[in-house]
Amino acid sequence: MRPAVKSVFSTMSMLGFAAVIGVTGATSVTCAVGLFHGTGTWCGLPLAWLIGFPIAIIAALVLGLPLAFVFWKLGLRRWWQFGMTGFICAIPAWFELAQPFESVRWMQSGLYDSLNYLGSGLAGGLAYWWIREKVAVRDGGDETVQESIDSSR
Repeated sequence: MRPAVKSVFSTMSMLGFAAVIGVTGATSVTCAVGLFHGTGTWCGLPLAWLIGFPIAIIAALVLGLPLAFVFWKLGLRRWWQFGMTGFICAIPAWFELAQPFESVRWMQSGLYDSLNYLGSGLAGGLAYWWIREKVAVRDGGDETVQESIDSSR
C-alpha cells in the first residue's frame, strides 16, 4: 500500500475511534447530569450509542477528514483548536436534531440535547487531538509521513 493511502486510512481510523470516544463521553456526562437533576431518562446509553456511533463516525469522516488535512497543512496542533473545531462541527447536527426550539420538549430537554450533541463534537475533537499527539505519526518525524510528503511533490 502506498504511504499516502496508508496515511489516509490511519487518519480515518483515528477519526472514527475519536468519534466513538466523543459520543461515549458526552452521553455518559449527560446521564450523570440527568441523575444529578433527579432523572434517569437520559441513561439509555446502549440505545444512544446504537444511534450515536454511526452518526458520529460518518460526521467525523465527512467533516473531519478534510479538516484533519487542513490542520496538518496549516500546522495547527493545539488541543483547544481541535476541541473548538469538533464543537463547531457538531452545531449543524445539534441545530437539526434539537429543533423546534420553542417546543415543550426543548424546554424540558434542551440542556441534555446540547450536552449530547455539542459535547460529542467537543469530546471527539479532543480525543482526536490526543490520539494524534500520543499515538499517531508526528508531522515529518516518521519515514511514512516523509515519504508521502516527498511523493506528493
